[in-house]
Amino acid sequence: MSALFLRPDEDAHLKQDKREELKARKQAYVQEEILSSAVTLFAARGFRAVTIDDIASNLGYTKSVVYYYFKSKNEILWQVFSRIYDAYFASISSIIEAELPPQEAMSRIIRAHATHVMESREWTAIYYRDESELTEKQQKIILGRKREYDAIIEGVYQRGVDEGVFRPIPTAVAVRAILGMCNWLYTWYKESGPLPAATIADHCVSMLTDGYLEPASSKIQKASQGKSQSRAVKA
Repeated sequence: MSALFLRPDEDAHLKQDKREELKARKQAYVQEEILSSAVTLFAARGFRAVTIDDIASNLGYTKSVVYYYFKSKNEILWQVFSRIYDAYFASISSIIEAELPPQEAMSRIIRAHATHVMESREWTAIYYRDESELTEKQQKIILGRKREYDAIIEGVYQRGVDEGVFRPIPTAVAVRAILGMCNWLYTWYKESGPLPAATIADHCVSMLTDGYLEPASSKIQKASQGKSQSRAVKA
């Protein structure tokens, strides 16, 4: 129905809905700003060294604005942990749902995890460094979530072992070694570095899938090429 034909009470209700929608958008925007500011400061200085005043002043706000959206610094930290876990979990859930062969599934999981670590360096730094700053109850929740995440990947690895395409290494050892290599990327990866995140992620997949030794077929091919070039020079 056109706004020209709305009754006064309907028009007032429509305007109220519009105001509420704009208010909700503004609140969501400010909340994201505060969270982003906190993540940057937590990652750079450590959780304990950052105050609510620091988070607020970094945005040009007063601390009362921060307290309007978050009741404590711990609540901000918990939001960081919850969101980063949800992002990691979502990235592998779509891969699992695709029901791919184990080798392809594992390659995609490694690539997704490594990429996420690099593209969310500050969030990842907090996730793996500041877990002890959570409450005891929160730590137990995060531990359970990490075990759930690992168990999903272990299931993929075990399927690969059962099908004879992966080495029969204990799944917990294999998966922790794989994730350990990827998780450490946040400490040295730089956006301004010579290699983009996607390329480094591909190298991680290659290293973890094939190791660092040249395949025997590649050695033979290179030796053959060397001999051919030598004969050509002598000729």
